[in-house]
Amino acid sequence: MAQRSYSLPFFPLGVFLLPGERTGLHIFEPRYKQLIEELEQALNSGLEGSNRFGIPFHYEDMTASTGSLARLVEVKKVHPAGRKDIVVECVGHFETQRFQEKMEAKLYPGGSVVDRDMQLDAPLTPEQRSRISEIKALLQDSKDIDVNRLSDHTIEDLTQWLGLPPAHKHRLLVLKGAQRASFLDGVLRWTKLVLQQEVHIHKGFFPN
Repeated sequence: MAQRSYSLPFFPLGVFLLPGERTGLHIFEPRYKQLIEELEQALNSGLEGSNRFGIPFHYEDMTASTGSLARLVEVKKVHPAGRKDIVVECVGHFETQRFQEKMEAKLYPGGSVVDRDMQLDAPLTPEQRSRISEIKALLQDSKDIDVNRLSDHTIEDLTQWLGLPPAHKHRLLVLKGAQRASFLDGVLRWTKLVLQQEVHIHKGFFPN
């Protein structure tokens, strides 16, 4: 059965969030001030279903079809001329089916979307978890981190603490099957190499 599509306001940004993750934004463009005012009205009226907007992932002048479904949590500060500091929270992910530069009678963009399952609960392979154990050992040596608090059972667990740049985080989560496994293997090898170099520098050895 095909998923039901729905209309969603858009705020393209270079961030890609996991459900429950929050980020702060500074709102100054008129089109997004309009959007946030509408979300704020929904929040204050208890209309949680209307307090939703999409953050299509924007990177290097390109906007992906996938993005984070978000809600307004609070307006922390109002500046002169209506600028605002806000906090938003991810509540899921979406796939864009149709993009509009401006939604009807609005200043901001939007589009038709469907919910997207990123398979965040996909388990890691024994080989991947073995490499992660090596990374954790290096983290504890170089940064005095309590690695026992870093869960590594699913792809979501790993993504929460691995510290990936937004573009790598987005790519990892939108890939599937063998492509995701291959990309993750490369990320883990690179992370281990970087941490090994940090340990060598800390001990007085500088890699060529």
